[in-house]
Amino acid sequence: MRYKSFYSIIMSCLLFSGANSYAADLENGKDLFKFCTLCHGQVGQGIKGGDFPKIGGLPKYYLRDQIEQFATEKRFNPAMVTIGRLDTMSDKDKDDLVSYIASIDIQKAAPTLTIPTFIGNAKKGKKLYKGDCKTCHGKKAQGKEKKKAPPTAWQYSEYLLRQIDFFKAKDRHHDNDPEDETFDDYTKEEINDILTFISTLDD
Repeated sequence: MRYKSFYSIIMSCLLFSGANSYAADLENGKDLFKFCTLCHGQVGQGIKGGDFPKIGGLPKYYLRDQIEQFATEKRFNPAMVTIGRLDTMSDKDKDDLVSYIASIDIQKAAPTLTIPTFIGNAKKGKKLYKGDCKTCHGKKAQGKEKKKAPPTAWQYSEYLLRQIDFFKAKDRHHDNDPEDETFDDYTKEEINDILTFISTLDD
């Protein structure tokens, strides 16, 4: 009986390990990424002005979650599904894609890329950021996997501003919470100050 029990435990461990030992195929991911470059740039550097965000080097946990959000239309953007081919990708393809995007060293791939300083007061923005944003997005806006929060440093301020507008209009859920009201009490000036502080973090 003890032998069978021990054998069962060993087999379970091996099966569990095998299920999580998937090695990403970065070449497949790179091939799939060509559909993303039409909007996000050859190395995922995005478009200055914030129409399309910088995605090169973003963490896998965030990229994978967002791909699923678009694929299931929790975030609605038909171009992401059709042009990005998310509607035809297998789960393995999606894993390969996000692994490739996350592997991009954006500072080496796009050494001249900078995030222009935004238009507000960075000092005031830093104080506001520490109040509501730091807990999830990190002291340096580097993101936190535990909170499933993305990095906001090195992201175009105009893009971040547009996302905040979506959050306020409930067109997108901040922190994946339909009831979240984080931005409702901020003035436009205060939001600009927060974004200005974040825009200095790539210096």
